[in-house]
Amino acid sequence: MDYAKEFEKFAIKDQGISSTYYNKIMSSMYPVGLTPNIIEERQMNIAIFDVFSRLMMDRIIFLGTAINDQVANIIQAQLLFLASTDSSKDISIYINSPG
Repeated sequence: MDYAKEFEKFAIKDQGISSTYYNKIMSSMYPVGLTPNIIEERQMNIAIFDVFSRLMMDRIIFLGTAINDQVANIIQAQLLFLASTDSSKDISIYINSPG
């Protein structure tokens, strides 16, 4: 499952977050100069993920920006998305925000 694409569809179509704002927030999560991809070697193949999609696969949400209504909506959409994929598993949230 491509968590990044599935979450984007969920946030925009199901939660009503505008695609323009979604793309703005998601692109602001990558610090300048940081390579946002990781390479994961598996037994039969190699997969390349952006860091935040990989964290979502592990049911981890990272909040690294100031909180406003739109950011709160995206975090809520991430929580709802992960709960809908498997409500019996824990979700971790890491917060690095000035407020």
